Amino acid sequence: MLLSRPPVQGLYDTLQTHSIESWVRYKPCQVGLMADVLVDALPRSRVAVPLIAAFASAPAVRDALLERHPTILDQFLEKAVNGESEYDSACIAFFASPLPEGFVPPARIATLISRLVSVMVADPCMDSVTPIHALITGLKGSPQVLNDVPSEIMSGLQLEFTKTLRNLDDHMGNLLCLSTFAQITTARLTEQHQHGSERQWLLNIKQFFGPKRGIKTLDLVVLRAILACSSSCNLGPQDAAASIRLAIDISDAIEPAQKQAWIASNSAKVTKLCEKAAKDGLDPGIQKMAVCFLHALLPEQSLSSQLRGLGLRTLFSKDTNETLELISPRLITRLAKSLATTGELATREVMAFVLGTFKNSQWQDGDAISALTLAQLILTGLQELDPETLNFNLSSSMSSIRQVVGEAVESFPRKPNEDQCKELAMCNSQLCIMQNQLFLSLLGLYNTSSTQFTGDIIMKTFMARVVQSLPDIRCAFSTRKPIGNRERLSLPDTRNLSSTHIDRDWRAGFTNAFMQNAQAQHDNMMRKIEETCFDLERRCDDVEGPLRIVEEERDRYALEVQHLREQNEQMVKELLEKTDEVEAARRMSSEHLTESSHEHTRLEQLLQDQYAHRDELMASVDALRMSLNEQKHESEKALLTERDTTRSKELELMATLTGKDDQIEELQEELSDIKSRNEETVQSLALMESDFTDSLERARLLHGQKDDRITELLDLTAQKTREIEDLLEQDRNMQGLCDSLNETLDRKAEEHEEQRVALEQSQTKLRGDIERLNREAANEASRASNEVCFIFPYVAIQTSSRSMLTIPQIAKLHAERERLQSAMQATALNASKDAQVKDKRIHNLERKVQALRDERAAKAREFSEAQQHIGRLMGVMGFSANAPESTKHQRTRSSPFDSPVAKSPRLIGEEKDGACRPSSPAPHRRGNRKSLRSEPIHASPAASPESPRDTILSGRRPLAETGGNGSANRVPSGGWKSSQVDAVPSTPTPASFEENHLRGLNLGMDLEFSKDFQFSGTAFTGSDGQAEEQ
Repeated sequence: MLLSRPPVQGLYDTLQTHSIESWVRYKPCQVGLMADVLVDALPRSRVAVPLIAAFASAPAVRDALLERHPTILDQFLEKAVNGESEYDSACIAFFASPLPEGFVPPARIATLISRLVSVMVADPCMDSVTPIHALITGLKGSPQVLNDVPSEIMSGLQLEFTKTLRNLDDHMGNLLCLSTFAQITTARLTEQHQHGSERQWLLNIKQFFGPKRGIKTLDLVVLRAILACSSSCNLGPQDAAASIRLAIDISDAIEPAQKQAWIASNSAKVTKLCEKAAKDGLDPGIQKMAVCFLHALLPEQSLSSQLRGLGLRTLFSKDTNETLELISPRLITRLAKSLATTGELATREVMAFVLGTFKNSQWQDGDAISALTLAQLILTGLQELDPETLNFNLSSSMSSIRQVVGEAVESFPRKPNEDQCKELAMCNSQLCIMQNQLFLSLLGLYNTSSTQFTGDIIMKTFMARVVQSLPDIRCAFSTRKPIGNRERLSLPDTRNLSSTHIDRDWRAGFTNAFMQNAQAQHDNMMRKIEETCFDLERRCDDVEGPLRIVEEERDRYALEVQHLREQNEQMVKELLEKTDEVEAARRMSSEHLTESSHEHTRLEQLLQDQYAHRDELMASVDALRMSLNEQKHESEKALLTERDTTRSKELELMATLTGKDDQIEELQEELSDIKSRNEETVQSLALMESDFTDSLERARLLHGQKDDRITELLDLTAQKTREIEDLLEQDRNMQGLCDSLNETLDRKAEEHEEQRVALEQSQTKLRGDIERLNREAANEASRASNEVCFIFPYVAIQTSSRSMLTIPQIAKLHAERERLQSAMQATALNASKDAQVKDKRIHNLERKVQALRDERAAKAREFSEAQQHIGRLMGVMGFSANAPESTKHQRTRSSPFDSPVAKSPRLIGEEKDGACRPSSPAPHRRGNRKSLRSEPIHASPAASPESPRDTILSGRRPLAETGGNGSANRVPSGGWKSSQVDAVPSTPTPASFEENHLRGLNLGMDLEFSKDFQFSGTAFTGSDGQAEEQ
């Protein structure tokens, strides 16, 4: 009789046929205690490390181990790095899924990755790549750890994985390498080092999923998925399903644009994969993963009805445990979201499953927790939909949701009947927790989809309060304290022991001493028993190992015999049924025997023909086989050539790697320079801090000065307010002056029009005079020529009749002819010069008129802006009584013939100057500004007090005194130029006034503002001066 094996060894044997994930779902209350038991068994059992490796593959157990024993992962990594390979599997199991948030990974991960890469380089295959893939997958949620891994290690990883990808015969190796690259790509790593240089290895990895190689990568992945679904695949069902799972991870990392381009150009491959996935007889695990891959790859709009049906069957299979084990929660959520997006029909079926699961969970059958977990994942996928799409697709299911939620409200929240699950197959507390969570999810989905509560903040607040007020349902197992450890990882601190206390109760002291002695003996006895059990366990493993192997073979053979016996009985039953069918067929065949004899003769003849055709096909097959062998030989030669080319490229890459090492050395030198500059920066920062302290002191002094300045500005503001009131009064006075100046400008415009008409008439008369002079010159030339003609015949006649003319007479005749010609040319030249002068005067007048119009428009804008600014200042200072009046004035000069006159308080000074010097010339303006011109008004200095208008007009020079171009020129000596003195008389006469009025009509009325009160306006920039220069 065999000895009973210890519990740990029995647990290890049980794990070979049962799933840990299923146990975690049904018994989460035992996870923490199981973690303590496994850690407690480490020093006493050889199977403790394999057990931890097996249980750590479940995220819940792994999280419990890290929470209760935070140093266990670091200690395992230390053992693995030091060469103890039995800890490798346990370390890899800890990274089989992403680490929990807030957990800081140990620093030895980089060393472990380097060691695993070296192992993979020595033997590149699926077994050596799988640990690296698991490590990168676990570190995906901690990108900082991957950033801290040295670039040499990651560069070596990228290089070796790229070499592995070239071996297309390694099915799983290629997918594992690409999946590892996909995990690195989606881990949000930084593309640059701390010193600014780019991570070339990361850029090379991202090329597999970008525009350069993304389409090729997706094509390879789809082909691998098709091969996994094919009957010719040499992988087992679990490996084939795992390969499709890797293909999903790879396709998720490819850029969407590349994915769409591949789908558009490879519809045949997509169709082929759909046919393979829908094929009857395919392994359920492979079929489910293929359906998930298609739903993840294709857009929701392009999914066929067959794919939707396969997706529904994949989610709602009878064995929910199998579905949860084969498909990860992330893929279940994505599949539910994809199905719900396709339309209202699929959404209704999904909701029917969820509602049915919720209603049936109250019977507490064996698969209740698995079904509730699946329903919760499906609801999570539905809640990720767009609100409009979700509301539309759930419209037909709202009544069912309302009914189920209404019935469940009465029993919410559900509580377990017993505090401890004891020997039950599942934990009642966990069942109640999941039922409550699913009810809250259904209620939230109903509130979101209902038009009555859409966006209602009250319902959202109520739901949050309901979640917070849920009772804390905990099983008794989860509340138990950890099992006591006699060999703890950390010893107790003796410094915390309290001082010795003398107890006067001697009887109790003896009792405690006896109890302590008994406890010590009990502990010694238990330690001996544990050592004995450990020895028995070792003996069972070492001595009775072969016997246990034989027993296992015997059990396996017994199961096979039982299975064969059942198959034999089933085949006997089928044989009896077939015998009856054969008897009935024999009776029927006897009736058709005669007919079949003739048919048999015909078929024999046909068979002979087929034999002849077969011989011909065999000959063609032999020829094809020979050609195939030749092609195979040629392909082998091409393969050798390609290998040589690959080797040369590898040598080139090694040379490039050497160059990169040199660059790294240069970068290190630059890093040292940067450090020195950093120290200098720190010193300068200290100096800047001292300067900043001084600046703060100065700022305090300036703050005090600012307060004094503010007080002065307030006083100055009051003074300016009084000045504004005075200026407003002056503005009203200037308004009347502007009106009078507008009238004067209109009158001058009319006079200019009359003078333009007179000029046109004089121009017409001048053209007539020129034509007359031309005609007279022509007549004179013709008369002179006639005279010459008459002279020459007369000379000829006189010469023939008498003697020839003398030389002086001939010279006199030539001089007379030249005089006549020069007189004719001078007359024509004078006429043309007069015409040019008059044309030039006409053009000058036209330019001056246009300049006056532009100046008037500019002055109008300037005056309007000044009035608006005055109105705003009045509004700010509280004076709004004259606002209608200023608006009225602004509207008065909206006519295009009004004169733009800028108002300024400087006219007060000009009035004083005009009163003192009425006959003196107008003062010179600064820059190119023109002086104000007006009609000649003679006023006596001794006259009675004048009005502001008369005062301003008296300070202006008449047009007759402004010179030929209408501008007062600056002369250093204070006098006029000689040419201007000759052209302009000192006393204005009517004739000279008209002439000067035509020559230099300039009605610019630019009034300068005072320095204390100046508005923003556009000054006239000397358009008249430009006209004069022309």
